[in-house]
Amino acid sequence: MAACDRVLDGDSKYAVAIGSLHGDLGFEEERVVIGDPLKQKASCNCGMFNRTGMLCAHGLKVLDLMNVKILPTHCILKRWTREASNGSIQDRQGRDVIENPKRKAQLRYKFLSNKFHNVAQKAADYPECCVTLDNALDCLSAQLEDKLNLSTCAMNEPCNEQENIDPNVQQRDCLSAAQLKKKEVLSKGSRRQRSWIDKLRKRKPTKPAGPTKKEQSNKRKK
Repeated sequence: MAACDRVLDGDSKYAVAIGSLHGDLGFEEERVVIGDPLKQKASCNCGMFNRTGMLCAHGLKVLDLMNVKILPTHCILKRWTREASNGSIQDRQGRDVIENPKRKAQLRYKFLSNKFHNVAQKAADYPECCVTLDNALDCLSAQLEDKLNLSTCAMNEPCNEQENIDPNVQQRDCLSAAQLKKKEVLSKGSRRQRSWIDKLRKRKPTKPAGPTKKEQSNKRKK
């Protein structure tokens, strides 16, 4: 409403100036806008659309003069829509911007770290739960190493047998194997290695050795 225009020489060529409606009436510098009624485009020499991706008031005024009452879709860039994150994004030179390839891995690491931390915090107060969790982690670590040693093709295209295995059943089998883990039989000459639970237990103080029978009898004679 505050834009004033005048027709210049040439087809659909206008000079547009934006006025101020507050206080004294004043107008800014005129901008030259070239309109295209067939393509419903308005090109302004202010360059605001190229800098920010938003159509300037000069271009909106020329679109209104060409009886274009609905903003064309080509004037709304994808960055201002809900689908901005879908597909590829290009920079000013027209090159595709590649997102951080480690972003998804970082999110998965954060999720697993919080989950492991919560489980460890619950089991820390109970030595038996710590042993069960330790054995389960050893079992899962062995399975993880087997997965990592597979080729990339096997990782992308797992066999049908592995796909049909229920993850809940696999987890229960792993936990049951951890709980039923047998102690290793040591030979008579070898010493059993102390676990971290044994190290936490306080050693009982040894009583000082008393005097022998000879010493007691000598004291009585004296």
